[in-house]
Amino acid sequence: MSDALQIIFIFVIMVLVMLYTRKIRALKMIKARDFIIEDLKSKGAGSPETGVELPYAHKNMLKIGFRDDRPKVLSQLIKHGVVGVTEKNLFYLNEPEIALQPTKDM
Repeated sequence: MSDALQIIFIFVIMVLVMLYTRKIRALKMIKARDFIIEDLKSKGAGSPETGVELPYAHKNMLKIGFRDDRPKVLSQLIKHGVVGVTEKNLFYLNEPEIALQPTKDM
């Protein structure tokens, strides 16, 4: 194989690996989003009066292990208005159509 062909082949492999890892990260973020919404539904946090505290709301600097996407996803859900926060730092589902949807049977 010529040098130019080897370089092109390695470049294509690197691009494919990069796209694959981005897809994996996106799927993990979606899974974290679904976990947060289901957690709030199961705790009955559908309004500011029924807000609950979430232990994963803040990043733990001392935790060693796999990356925890829940704090980052939670902040994005708050930013987009799906999850609301009270003055006492309690979290609730802000959108009534999400709160009224039946939960999945697992």
